[in-house]
Amino acid sequence: MIEIRGKRLRRYDRVTAGEWTETIRQAGPGAKGEPLAYVHVPQDAPKGGRTARPPFSVTGVHGEPLCSVRSSGGGVYEVHGGDGALIGRITRGGGRWLPWPRRVHWTVQSAQGGEPLTGKVGSGKGWTAMVLLSPLYFAYWAVMAAQGLVLLLIGDKEEARKDAAWELEPPSWTRWRAAGEPDVVMEHASGAYRFGSSRLDHRLAYAQAVLHAWDRA
Repeated sequence: MIEIRGKRLRRYDRVTAGEWTETIRQAGPGAKGEPLAYVHVPQDAPKGGRTARPPFSVTGVHGEPLCSVRSSGGGVYEVHGGDGALIGRITRGGGRWLPWPRRVHWTVQSAQGGEPLTGKVGSGKGWTAMVLLSPLYFAYWAVMAAQGLVLLLIGDKEEARKDAAWELEPPSWTRWRAAGEPDVVMEHASGAYRFGSSRLDHRLAYAQAVLHAWDRA
């Protein structure tokens, strides 16, 4: 199990020069959050949006290159190993409401062949609950925003910041599996990524986790 918080990915252009952008850590029962790998995003890379994230690389804790990821357009990313050889492709399929609802979905295809792994972001029940709760969220947000403005006017900036920090997060639970097969190869739930199948190169898993976390951030 691994964890990627993702917030620093969104602010990659403000990371101190020479530092890694984000950390991939151990997660799960008994884990101490020890670093497993580091994500590096060039500070001068253009912000390409959800379908064309800036190029990034992943290195081990001792600086050894694990993989590099580069967008080729249209939500497609090529993943190369530390030796430069292509190890797979990751594709982000966009969500939509019309003409019928469709969730964002990710596809991981190994360069070695085999069935691609596809994961849809969020469950149908989760998205339905979010739609039903969104009016309550906006009403709550309006109250908290008004309260934060009053606190700001009286000079209590810290409390005003706390009132403005709460957000309604969209469902992010995702399971990757091959078409027609019940076995889950990779899963994101409760902020952690679980994988361990021999069908998925851990470097591809790292790359997919980074892209998925970037969306969540």
